[in-house]
Formats: sequence, C-alpha cells, structure tokens
Amino acid sequence: MAKADKLISGKIGNTIFYQVGPDTRVRSTPAEYSDAKTPEQMDCRSQFMVAIRFYRHMVTTPLREVWRVAAGGMSASGYNFFMKLNMKVFKPDGKIADFSRLQLAVGMMQEVNNLRGKVDDRDVVTLMWEENAGLAPARKNDTLMIVVLYGDRSFTPVFAETGGATRGDGMATFRLERKRGTAAHLYCFFREKEGKSYSSSQYLRM
Repeated sequence: MAKADKLISGKIGNTIFYQVGPDTRVRSTPAEYSDAKTPEQMDCRSQFMVAIRFYRHMVTTPLREVWRVAAGGMSASGYNFFMKLNMKVFKPDGKIADFSRLQLAVGMMQEVNNLRGKVDDRDVVTLMWEENAGLAPARKNDTLMIVVLYGDRSFTPVFAETGGATRGDGMATFRLERKRGTAAHLYCFFREKEGKSYSSSQYLRM
C-alpha cells in the first residue's frame, strides 16, 4: 500500500486511489479475476450449504443452547464451532456421510463408560452405562439427553423422552417412532442440573 499527496480517488488501470481520513491511499487490483468453479470447489460450496441447512434445523431445538454454552455464551460462535467440527461430515448431495462422526453436543463434562443399548420388538430401547459420577465434574443428577436422527428424516433432530433419567440411574428406556427397517442414530449426552455445562455426545445406532 502507498500514499499520495493529492486528494484523488478512483481507478486507473490496475491502480485504485481511495481516501482514508485526510490521506489518499493507493493499492493495486489483481491482474486477472476468475470465479472458482472447478468440480471440487463447487462440491465444497454445496457441502457448506448442506451443513448450514442441518444447523438451521438443529437450532430450533434445545441443541442451540448446547452449542451456545460450548462457545462461551456466544450464539454466533456456536455456529462457527459447529461448522468447524462437523462440516466435513456432510455430503454435497445433501446427505450425512458418516453419522458416527457427527457431533451434536460438545462439552467438558465426563462422558459415561461402556454405553450400550438394545431394542426389543416393540421398538423400546434400553440404554445402559457405568455412571462414573465420582469423576469430576460428573454428578449423579446430571440429566440424560438423547437426540435421535431417523434415516428417513435425518435433518430433523428428535429428542427422546426418558422420564428424567440421570447419570446415576445407570440405565434409561424410551420408544423409537419409526417405520420398520428405518435406521435410528442416537446421540446421548448429559446436562448439568442448571444447564451450565454438558458432556459431548456419544453415538449408537439402533
């Protein structure tokens, strides 16, 4: 960047003159400009838009608060944090490439050990885990939260009703609402009593 003594503005060739306070400044423009439209770049743009579409659905649920807390109380930063962690999970064709890599909650609270589940012929899921409440900052009264993404509506997060199950219970049951044969992707995490902290989501498929 250079400065000029005259009060001039505008463009001459590849040079632009502009004012900043009392100064006239000079900068050059690129010799050539081309819009990036290679297949790879177009796929990247599509992937970004797919991730945004998922985020817009997600923030109509309590997950909005999870990401706001994770980003230190800033909603805009929650969006940036989500995109940083999850954008590569989405495909340009509008689908989720790998449900197991998708993170629907992030936080500093302890996850549980040996999380496992089974489903019966009535589509009732039973989850079990080691409650590990003695490992700070985990507490027995941390509330279990479960988000379900069904295979036929994977951009619509659904919160499962567990009847108030907590970390200290060591188990929880709830019913899936799906058509026979449809995959159910579960994201399980814990919420501190006052909602000031969360654990990161743990994934299961049913």
